[in-house]
Amino acid sequence: MSRPGAQGRSPAARAGSPGPFTGLPLVAVVAVFAMLVLLGMLVFAAATLHGQAKTAWTDPSPHQVRFVYVAPDVKLEVLDWGGTGRDVVLLSGSGHTAHVFDEFALKLKDCCHVYGITRRGYGASSIPEGGYDEPSLSNDVWIVIQTIGLTSPVLIGHSMAGAELTGVGMLHSERLGGLV
Repeated sequence: MSRPGAQGRSPAARAGSPGPFTGLPLVAVVAVFAMLVLLGMLVFAAATLHGQAKTAWTDPSPHQVRFVYVAPDVKLEVLDWGGTGRDVVLLSGSGHTAHVFDEFALKLKDCCHVYGITRRGYGASSIPEGGYDEPSLSNDVWIVIQTIGLTSPVLIGHSMAGAELTGVGMLHSERLGGLV
């Protein structure tokens, strides 16, 4: 359907009709054009940065790293920040490694010997097909405690680690200093 008043007009006559930018101030047209150019530059910059190699993460925290086998072909990363006093084991929540405690652990060194365990499936620990149920994860924590020779450690954890703390506490409460 054609516009009223445009019937019977030739294409040449309609070519002189107002276009979409007719009547707009020149500054508005330039501003829209500039925004489109800027958007294009941002997209290009993001695509360029995405293709660049990421720099490797370097661990700034002063600790020793060891690995403890808790099952055949399953090793867990254990961080030892040192310190004096009671043994304390830090357990992270889901999606994190023991490195989440890199700064916090240093604050405990004056009163405790601080360790952190990265559970299976995360970070430098093994990523086995199974063993992610609560009894297996709790057993992993207990095997690490026994292997590195901790005496009455206090286990401190958050989020998902609460289930592991509960599991270890239910089976070995007489050999723990506490659960937080």
